[in-house]
Amino acid sequence: MAFSFANYLNSRTTSVRNISLLSILVLSCLVVNSINPNFLTIGNIAVIGLQMSFIGIAAVGTTLLMVGGQLDLSIGSIFGLASISAALLAKVIAPELALLSGIGLGAFLGLCNGLVVWRIRTSPLIVTLGALTFIRGLVMIVSGNKTVAGLPETFSAYGQFRLFGLPSPLLILAAVAIIVGIILSRTTIGLRIQAYGDNREAAELAGVNSTRLMLGLFTFNGLMAGLAGVLAASRLGGAAPNLGVGFELDVITAVILGGVGLSGGEGRIFGVMLAVAVVGVVQAGIVAVGLDPDIGRLCTGGALILAVAVDQFGKERHEARQRRLALEEFTVEGGVADRIGLSSVEQTSSTKRSSWG
Repeated sequence: MAFSFANYLNSRTTSVRNISLLSILVLSCLVVNSINPNFLTIGNIAVIGLQMSFIGIAAVGTTLLMVGGQLDLSIGSIFGLASISAALLAKVIAPELALLSGIGLGAFLGLCNGLVVWRIRTSPLIVTLGALTFIRGLVMIVSGNKTVAGLPETFSAYGQFRLFGLPSPLLILAAVAIIVGIILSRTTIGLRIQAYGDNREAAELAGVNSTRLMLGLFTFNGLMAGLAGVLAASRLGGAAPNLGVGFELDVITAVILGGVGLSGGEGRIFGVMLAVAVVGVVQAGIVAVGLDPDIGRLCTGGALILAVAVDQFGKERHEARQRRLALEEFTVEGGVADRIGLSSVEQTSSTKRSSWG
C-alpha cells in the first residue's frame, strides 16, 4: 500500500513537472514571437532544433548516468576533444573513420572516468571536475589553440544532411531519445539502473553487478558526449578549441529540470527532452529579442539553482511521507506494534519520539 502510494505521488509529481515545462515552453515561444514575428517560422524552428540537438544528445547519456546515482562534469571537455580529434583525423583518414574515432574517444574517456571513480571510491563530482580541466588542457594541446578548418566536404555532409527538412543531428537525437527512453522505463536494464541509483547496497544484494553497471553508464555517457561533439564538428565544418566550454552546464541543467534527481533513482527521458527544448528556446529567444546573449547564461545558472532547490525540497517531502506511512503501518491495529506486544502507551510514546526526531 505504501509502495503504491509512493508510486502515485512520483507519477503525479512527474506529470505536474512536465505540464509546467510544456507551459513555460509555449509561453516563451508566444512572448518572443510577439516581439519578433520571425521567431516561430519553420526555418528558425529548425535552427533552434539543431542548436538544442547537441545538448539533447549529451543529455540522454547524462540522464542514464544521473538516474544511476552518478555525475560527470567533464562532458563539455569530452565534447570538445571529440570534435577537435575528429576534425584533425578527417584531414588524414576517411571521414567515416574520423567520425567513429571521435565517438570512440568519447566512450573511452567516459570509461576512464568510471574506472577512476570505481577504483578511488570517491565522489564522481571531484574526479570529473579534475577530468574537466585535464581534458580541456588536452584540447588546447592537440589543437595548438587554433581552429581546425578546411575539412573535406564528405566529413561535413554527415552533420549537414537533412531529411524531410530536418537536420541530421535532430533526427539522431529523436532516435536516441526514443530508444533510451524505452530501455530506461520498460526493460530490466532500466530497472537495474534505477534500483542502483536509488539504493546501491540493496541493488547489489539483489544481484546487480554494480561495477559493470557503473562503468557502462560512464562509458555510454562519454559516447553520447563524443557523438554530440563529432556531429557539431561535422555540422560546422570545423572545430574550435573553445567548443564545448560551458556545455556541461546546459546539459546538467536540462537533465535536472527534466526531473532527474541529484541523488539518482528516478527520471524519464521525456521530461528531460522537454527541459532541453525549454533551455534551447529561452537561449534562442534572448538573442531573437535583441538582448545580450550572456543573459542566457544567467538564466541557465539560475534555472540550475532553482531546479536543485526544488529537487531537494521534493526529496525532503517524500522522505517525510515515507516516515509517516511507515509509522502508520507500525502503529495500526494488527500491525507490527501489536505483533511484538507493544502496548498502546508505548506506541504513543514511540509516535511522539518519531515526530520529534
